[in-house]
Amino acid sequence: MSGSRPNSGAKGRALPGDYHVHTTFSDGTGSVAECIEQAITVGLPEIGFADHVSSVQPSPWETPTIPFARLERYVEEVRDAASRYDEITVLLGIEADYVPEHEVQLRALLTDWPFDYVIGGVHVVDDFDFDDPARRHDPRWSDADPLFAAYYGTVRRAAEFGIFDVIAHLDYIGLWGHTPGPAVDDVIGSSLDAIAASGAALELNTDRISDPAGVMYPSDELLRAVGGRGTPLVISSDAHAAEHVGQLWNEAMERAVTAGFRGTLRLSDRTVVPLPQGP
Repeated sequence: MSGSRPNSGAKGRALPGDYHVHTTFSDGTGSVAECIEQAITVGLPEIGFADHVSSVQPSPWETPTIPFARLERYVEEVRDAASRYDEITVLLGIEADYVPEHEVQLRALLTDWPFDYVIGGVHVVDDFDFDDPARRHDPRWSDADPLFAAYYGTVRRAAEFGIFDVIAHLDYIGLWGHTPGPAVDDVIGSSLDAIAASGAALELNTDRISDPAGVMYPSDELLRAVGGRGTPLVISSDAHAAEHVGQLWNEAMERAVTAGFRGTLRLSDRTVVPLPQGP
């Protein structure tokens, strides 16, 4: 079913919404309207925009971010779109780049804007911008366990920060194909415990097309571990082009069910909506 057009599933159950969509306001190539039209085409009931924002500008990292001067326009454009489309629910979200030493600035930034939800994204650990293509062959990858431990420690702190509604692309530090060794297991477990305790949802990120590792995040093993802790799930495309909105939805729903999830979280009203459980 991978790559096929999604459908409503067994017994007419609604598809999960796509809540992690990027536009030209940060590092996407599609407009707000183009992304909404694609979501309608594939039959999604909800779409949420989550362009990047950093509390430190100019950012010392490579992650693109909405300039502070453009935030008002971003909010206005998404809100205006939400008022014009009757056939789909449009939500105003943001993907906030989490760096522990800038928590005070980040909290102040996020409380100034009327976001419907906030996604927490970890792209930097110990000042190492691990998803920067220029760092792909950095010598630190020769012993990746310390980087994985730092990453999962940062994810734990992001969950404990308590301001995120969704934790993005867990396991993203494996985008270059590296995997953690057993020495990192305890740190991973503590980060999953912190996510569960925070009440935040975890996303099953379907963007295995553009990332070098060619995988969804998190792994099946981590997805089962997340579900076993009672953490709610959302399915997100992390689309950076309009045509990627809702991509690989059938495959993602199958993975979620196999991992033990019976529903996904609808962010418009925080209701768990059942997933199709079979043909």
